[in-house]
Amino acid sequence: MEIQKLNWAGIQLTSNNKTILIDAAEDFSYYKPVLGDAVEQVMKFSDYVLADYILFTHLHLDHFDKGVIKKCLKRDGKLIVYSELEALVRKLVDDVEIIFLNRDETFSENGITFKPVFAMDGIGEIQSSWIVEDETTKIFHGGDTIWHNQFWKLGKENENIDYAFLPVNGVVVNFEIIGLEYSPVPASLDLKEAMAAAHLLHAKKMIPIHYGLFAHEKCYIPQLFDDQDLKNVSKEIGQEYVILKDGEILVES
Repeated sequence: MEIQKLNWAGIQLTSNNKTILIDAAEDFSYYKPVLGDAVEQVMKFSDYVLADYILFTHLHLDHFDKGVIKKCLKRDGKLIVYSELEALVRKLVDDVEIIFLNRDETFSENGITFKPVFAMDGIGEIQSSWIVEDETTKIFHGGDTIWHNQFWKLGKENENIDYAFLPVNGVVVNFEIIGLEYSPVPASLDLKEAMAAAHLLHAKKMIPIHYGLFAHEKCYIPQLFDDQDLKNVSKEIGQEYVILKDGEILVES
């Protein structure tokens, strides 16, 4: 399996000559009032990527990009969707084949297996994490989940996870502009929580996602960290990690 990091929480997997996109987004303009401007150039991939399968953890527009679905999904491609999102997705997407899966249900095709598993969204909306595996590699994608009490169970029930893609910006959000009361409690995993979650998942390596690209002084306030923080937390928890820049392809060591 080839693994490439895209923008923000997005990744691209290539397995058995099939391309899989998870949380692939490149148009963040709708959320500009609360996310602010991207601090780095946003990677544009939709002009050249054609996907056989597209997955998303939830419907926030920094994870679910209708433009990517329209431009990147092959004519015979499939959306693979957590069943709790069915009613909402059917209103947003049409004229494509959709596979709906219940939590912990699997779908296998072309030597690749997909499974939605428990997640907890930071503001109470519907979210799943995803496990995708082929003959050589198993990955866990955590969207922007917060800390929850199912990481122990997930680790026991899903052995041999190679890479856990987990959010690390521990962001405090103030979305009163869209009708949500302010809370100082982070709406995604922070660095230590992500390392601990990866440890409980027994992942060989944690790969940070969902950090660095956005910050807004009033509405979207992430926790910042540096390379030394990564090393310190990794050592404290006993969890290995690897950093991928946007566009970078994972080279297994």
